[in-house]
Amino acid sequence: INAAGYGDTVLVAPGTYTGTGDWVINPLGKPITIRATGTPEETIIDGEGARRVVQCAGGEGADTIIEGFTITGGSADYNGGGIYCYNSSPTITDCTISDNTAAYYGGGINCNYYSSPTITGCTISGNTAADSGGGISCSDSSLTITDCTISDNTANDSGGGIYCYDSNPTITGCTISGNTAISGGGISCNYYSSPTLTDTVVCGNDP
Repeated sequence: INAAGYGDTVLVAPGTYTGTGDWVINPLGKPITIRATGTPEETIIDGEGARRVVQCAGGEGADTIIEGFTITGGSADYNGGGIYCYNSSPTITDCTISDNTAAYYGGGINCNYYSSPTITGCTISGNTAADSGGGISCSDSSLTITDCTISDNTANDSGGGIYCYDSNPTITGCTISGNTAISGGGISCNYYSSPTLTDTVVCGNDP
């Protein structure tokens, strides 16, 4: 990634990849594609319970693409254990985002401060937030979530599956099930949030 130029594709062979700093992957604001050459089951980006897995805080746009990985083992002292977006809108495709934790918001994915990522064909499961948004948390952001499964995530406060604060995600063709929170097990909408759901199943969440 450090060596990549704008428009380049970084191909990642099957294996398990870890890091030593505060995150494992950071696109550094570059419009590049980071793509697994194998399946998500074969190509694992692991935070080892010690760091965030993916950080996008450099103004990334839709032409920053992360495709085909398992993103797991992420841990954040505040927001976004698996993926953290701050004023950034990457494209995240065909990924499994599982077993990540955040001390506050967005165990799996946290989108903050006018972030509008496109999340397509992903499985977001088994993530935990100590506050809100076990699977996904969005604040002042407008995500596009298409053909995703958001299941078995947990938040200790609101939004086991998805937590929205002043945010308007567009959710199409998704299944949101088996998520748990004190309020809004599937989806919690707060402070002028107006999500749009189309062809989406929300069922079996607690409560």
